Amino acid sequence: MKRYAKLLLVLMGLLCLPARAADYYILGVQDYVKNPILVVRDYQGLANYLAKILKTPVRIEAVKTYDDYMKKAANKRFHFMYAPPSMIMKAHFTAGYEPIVKIPGLLSASFMTMDTNIAFPEDMKGKRIGFYEKDAMITVLALKELQTMGIDPAKYFKSVTYYTDSNGVLNAMQYKLIDVGVANSSLFNNWSNRGYNLNLVIQGKGVPHLTFAVRGDLPAATRQAVTQGLLKAETDKDGQEFFKISSFTNFEPAKVADFDGLVKFLGITK
Repeated sequence: MKRYAKLLLVLMGLLCLPARAADYYILGVQDYVKNPILVVRDYQGLANYLAKILKTPVRIEAVKTYDDYMKKAANKRFHFMYAPPSMIMKAHFTAGYEPIVKIPGLLSASFMTMDTNIAFPEDMKGKRIGFYEKDAMITVLALKELQTMGIDPAKYFKSVTYYTDSNGVLNAMQYKLIDVGVANSSLFNNWSNRGYNLNLVIQGKGVPHLTFAVRGDLPAATRQAVTQGLLKAETDKDGQEFFKISSFTNFEPAKVADFDGLVKFLGITK
């Protein structure tokens, strides 16, 4: 009995030891289309910058589908997540991830047409509409927007098509495969500036932009270091490399309350 008692004391002592620092951290990102190698390239600057802050390597893990991404988040596979806020808030409710910074500005769904006489929502009735991935936040926002207008896409439109990415929507409008395309407002502005003859039919509800979150059970010092570091990322060469590739310029602070409107609008729960 004494031998078992000693063994129990040893095991309890091991359990009480402070947690060993991570050998590396995992940054989880999600992309429906790109090859994982290309995704890693896009985020390497951000990973390098985080590694400098934390003095620990940061690995990028790219996931293709929404379901796989959220499943890994629910299992706390990632130490950090960088994704549309709908995914971040789902991970917040299921696994305790905390949003800490976000890209400034708002995202929204833009319903647009190219070289057509569709100018108002009622003109879209009976027409062909195209979205990208069903799980993409912009698509979910767009469908919710239609719901608030009392529109059932299956009945209102002649056809509903989903493409693998936003370029599919643009190409479909160019080749007259659809009459109305849906993409985020930034892309509408970008495509318009590139000379495409686009008409904005509906501008959807604005929500927070791409968001960076940390796992809630990480030490407070780690979370604080990452937060403060990301708010200065644009001053570092690796951070600048990331922003150059992503076409953004900096991060701004984020907190859970910033996403209350999005959570309510989309009905995000566990």
